[in-house]
Amino acid sequence: MTFPKRICLFAANIIVPLNAGLFIYLTKSERTYLSDFLAFFRAKMPIIKYPALINSFACDFLWTYAMFFCIRISLGNELRGKHNLTVIILTGIVAIILESIQLIKGIPGTFDVFDLIVELIAIAVAILITNFIERRFNYYEEKSVS
Repeated sequence: MTFPKRICLFAANIIVPLNAGLFIYLTKSERTYLSDFLAFFRAKMPIIKYPALINSFACDFLWTYAMFFCIRISLGNELRGKHNLTVIILTGIVAIILESIQLIKGIPGTFDVFDLIVELIAIAVAILITNFIERRFNYYEEKSVS
């Protein structure tokens, strides 16, 4: 079974950001719920003093970016470019809900408006990358037909 190159690029835009975010969570100096859950792996990793921007917002950016591509890839290749607005809205709603439930006492995490802004920026970057990938593949498909 072979996968189209477009799907492979979308998958890379899921796997790489999620692994980068996991690496940040496991190597940042502050403890997190994820680093506590994966304490065995965290003990094997170096502790890195990240700049404040990376320390506070990179993981939120990366998971939202990956979620966009995950939703996009789940729509299937035959829908390419036709439902980008649906993906944008769905990703935005999920990001807002996941950030907002942190307002409920008993739910771990801290609500932060800046996290929401970063997540919306991640969606914007993801749509730009998606459009670039779509245009590139459309160009090569048209070129191979003619």
